Amino acid sequence: MYSVILVFHVIISILLIIAILMQSGQKADIAAVFGGSSSSTVFGPRGATTVLVKITAVLATLFIITSVSLYVLSSKAQPGSVLQKSVVSEKTDTKK
Repeated sequence: MYSVILVFHVIISILLIIAILMQSGQKADIAAVFGGSSSSTVFGPRGATTVLVKITAVLATLFIITSVSLYVLSSKAQPGSVLQKSVVSEKTDTKK
């Protein structure tokens, strides 16, 4: 189960990166650098939500869900931290 969610998580991560990089920035032209765009509004006009923005929102939600799922599964599988396990293994190695 953990492996399936992990593979799904990696695929979602790659798709989320691609979706974010495909979006164009707001007011990314040269006029925006010198204040040539609509400066009367604080955050600029909000355009219609595109399909790419909706896909990004869905992928981000799935990313959060898979992240929490992986955390819950990993904490149930092996309680304790990695540092505690390494200290225990060092103590057993020195006694031999």
